[in-house]
Amino acid sequence: MIKVSLLVTAGPQRPGALTALHTAQAVARSSHQLYRIFFYGDGVHLANRLARRGDLACDAQRGWQTLVAEHGWPASVCVGAALKRGISDSEEARRAGLNDVSGTLADGFTLVGLGDWVDALTQSDRVVHFG
Repeated sequence: MIKVSLLVTAGPQRPGALTALHTAQAVARSSHQLYRIFFYGDGVHLANRLARRGDLACDAQRGWQTLVAEHGWPASVCVGAALKRGISDSEEARRAGLNDVSGTLADGFTLVGLGDWVDALTQSDRVVHFG
């Protein structure tokens, strides 16, 4: 069994966002193990709960949410990249003193530091980047 981690830097309107989702779905059907999914750069927009229905971003996001929930995979979102793009969880929203303390991070996603990506690099047999 091969451990695979995915790095998703493709924004919602880029083909790589859906290609990454389809790759994760293929890994789910295979004998391989998905170790970590890490959203970085514009890929963090896939974790924004405010994506509008009918947008490619929303469709890809819902696909990710469904897949992550079904398999219990860690959907890690780089906290620095997310905050830079206005995406926060409830803890970060409170720290920032925002009126809406629920944050904008979609269910199933978790804000993490780059250390989680370093862990994925050291623990995975294969890393695939979608940019």
